[in-house]
Amino acid sequence: MLRYALAAAVLTAATLAPATAASAASGPCRLAGTAGLADLVPGDSALGLSALPPAIVDLPAQIHLRGTRETFNRRWSFVLREGRIYVKEASKSGGWRTMSLPECLAGHVMGISVDDDDLVALDEAGYIYTMDHALNAPWTWNWTHRFGAPLWLGGGNTVPHQSARWTWSVLSLGEDKVWRDTAGNDHPVGLAKVSHVFALDEDGNRITYVDPWLPADHSYEMATPHRGRFKAQALSTAASTSFVINRYGDMYTRLYDFDISGSDKVFFSYSYQDQRGATFPKIQLPAPDWIRQPKIPGQITDRISIHKTGTGSDARELRVEGRDHGRTGYWGKALTAARWTFTPTGESLEGRKLQNPAEDRSSDTLAPPSPYDFSGTLGHVAARVEEFDVAVAATPLTLRAGGQKLELTLHTVDGLRQTPQAPGLTSQPRKFYGTIEVPQAVLDELDSYNPALRSLVRDRLKSARFTDTPVTVTDQTMTFADLGLSLNRT
Repeated sequence: MLRYALAAAVLTAATLAPATAASAASGPCRLAGTAGLADLVPGDSALGLSALPPAIVDLPAQIHLRGTRETFNRRWSFVLREGRIYVKEASKSGGWRTMSLPECLAGHVMGISVDDDDLVALDEAGYIYTMDHALNAPWTWNWTHRFGAPLWLGGGNTVPHQSARWTWSVLSLGEDKVWRDTAGNDHPVGLAKVSHVFALDEDGNRITYVDPWLPADHSYEMATPHRGRFKAQALSTAASTSFVINRYGDMYTRLYDFDISGSDKVFFSYSYQDQRGATFPKIQLPAPDWIRQPKIPGQITDRISIHKTGTGSDARELRVEGRDHGRTGYWGKALTAARWTFTPTGESLEGRKLQNPAEDRSSDTLAPPSPYDFSGTLGHVAARVEEFDVAVAATPLTLRAGGQKLELTLHTVDGLRQTPQAPGLTSQPRKFYGTIEVPQAVLDELDSYNPALRSLVRDRLKSARFTDTPVTVTDQTMTFADLGLSLNRT
């Protein structure tokens, strides 16, 4: 309630600002709009659609896969052609209309993506524009350039440069209602929703997300599978569930966003302690990891899609463009289903054909491991962290003394920021919410360990399974504020 009320109060005034045009060199064209305010109650009304001129370009009868040229939500289908957007009712075949766009956007749209009640469009410079009420009647649609801190009031943001694929995702209380953590507990979606643009880089192993409530930078990341080393060919996200595929047809899905990750401690409570069966459960950490999906028994391309189908975080459908016995169409399945089924469409295949052997080839094209290793000492104990990656939530922390070693886990979650942060690790200190996990087996046998190791666990970590400590990292140092431990790059 607090997050929504705060946003509503500030945004109401902001929407009264006049819209002005601007060149790409000076920033996005200035548009007001209601994105971030309370949503209208969705309805089946098409009021205003008939006022839009009929499309005079050749368009498909139906849209089957969400992408950045063709996309859909529960209510509408949208296509992009030569800088202009066309719309029709998703449940009907044909009937395309030409959308009315702000003058500074008409003819300049380079990509679109819709999820839930918002549609995002990009211009030639990569600036993000949001159309609100995308589940409602066309007469309610309006645009804003606003994006970023504070409270969706920022001066705008762009998709990360050199992004191979990007997609818009909205997890909302109105459509999704709840999401499920790794303890099996359902949590209500915040009233202000969780909205991200997810972007895949050219190498395929870095996924950056930008949020309209976060700073206008490109610093927040979600790791790909295999500790951020999996190289994806394509990315699609809906309702905070991301779907990736590699050149060999290996596919993974993951439920993840800023709130789910553990970063939003202002509005939510999190815990690494087991929350199963708790009367008032906190959000279980770590966040859900990637889940490998079964291989498709047929020819496929890298044109993939995910969309929501109902309430709850399992209500998702996966689709992959392909061919079966000479027929073109798409393979599809529910998120948790074991088998894929083929739906013929007769449309030409637009994606790049992928190799698709039956065996798992996920690790055949992994990116190199992170080059950031840190080591140091605390008294008589030597500490080492290897292959630290800002997007990877769990990293081994090794302690050694007297010929013995302890294998602990360092959990790190990107902190909540309101000022820009450089991507990755640089000389600019980057602050994480850190937690050190001690295996229960170590605690059970602590008396058998070297006195220095034993003392560190008992005195510094209080013999606890989980100990919170802020962690600050640069490209040369790693500091554990509450432990008095500083490591240097090796």
